[in-house]
Amino acid sequence: MVELSFGLVILLVCVLALKPIISKTDRPNFRYIPVATLLFGAMIWLVMAIGVGGKMGIGYGVMSIVYFIACFGAYMYVHTRAS
Repeated sequence: MVELSFGLVILLVCVLALKPIISKTDRPNFRYIPVATLLFGAMIWLVMAIGVGGKMGIGYGVMSIVYFIACFGAYMYVHTRAS
């Protein structure tokens, strides 16, 4: 359970850091760093869900889905701010 709470903290930090990174960055490619971080986290949770199985695997799978949704939302936020 410690992993899931740690994952939620990382998720919140990435989402909250999205706005300052976008507003202070001049290079357009650097705006996608939080999106890439969330996508990487989602892939790690997915691999852990497949590897562990059982109750913890379901928890990891849910975290993977949450990270994928946050990644999509962050991408849409960056894309609408950039254009």
